[in-house]
Amino acid sequence: MGMVGSRSARFGVLASVALFVAVTVATASCRGSNATPPIIYITPAPATPAPGATPTPVPPGPDISSAVISATAPDSRWTVTFKKPVIGGDSAAVAKMNDAITAKVNDYINAFTSHGLPAVTGNQGPSTLDGDFTIALDSAELISLRFSVLTYVTGAATTVGEAGSINFTVKTGATIVLSNLFTSSAVALPILTSKTRASLSALLGPDLSWPGGSIPMSFFDKAWVFTPAGLEFSWSQEAIGSHAAGMPSATVAWADIKPAIKADGPAGGFIH
Repeated sequence: MGMVGSRSARFGVLASVALFVAVTVATASCRGSNATPPIIYITPAPATPAPGATPTPVPPGPDISSAVISATAPDSRWTVTFKKPVIGGDSAAVAKMNDAITAKVNDYINAFTSHGLPAVTGNQGPSTLDGDFTIALDSAELISLRFSVLTYVTGAATTVGEAGSINFTVKTGATIVLSNLFTSSAVALPILTSKTRASLSALLGPDLSWPGGSIPMSFFDKAWVFTPAGLEFSWSQEAIGSHAAGMPSATVAWADIKPAIKADGPAGGFIH
């Protein structure tokens, strides 16, 4: 089971928020003679592949398009725009994946709109949420999607970025949990910790705020994806560095994490 291939698209969301009004939905499909073809942004191959990575092309997976949702609060105190990925196909597995994506996007939106956002006064603009996605991997066996959510609260100085992800087994539509990749967390965590810390130290230098003590799996499982080069991990803005550091990421090469990978698990094909 080799896993490569990448396609990307700006992201989106189908949200079911009770207060949403003036909702405009625009869907774009990768197929259909009567629809305007979507713009597909191809994710370039890493400029410098991680050591030990030997990507092997495989047949592509399902078509992934997007649905754009725009919503405004009844009192105009917030607006939401989210580009949600939509996986093509009519199988039960595809429906299961799209339901999981919708639920995740709704969680982002609900967490924002139920936050007690301030009313707009004077020249201040409304609080905003802008959601997007990119495709880290779309193969016949795995789908791996990155999420980026930028939020602004009325009166704040800047926006704040939140990194997220969702990963699927294409055959069953099951959502993959990071710990399912490994023989045990005890074996995986020391490798993930040492490799990501080294990479982030080189990237951020003294701006890196590395947590003390034992690092739990929850430090890594909020935003991770499969890539041809290895497991890619991302962190939300200000989680491990200053605001200026953005949403940093680090990739652990398959050769490095191989000792911890479960051979018959979701990532088994990357180490054969």
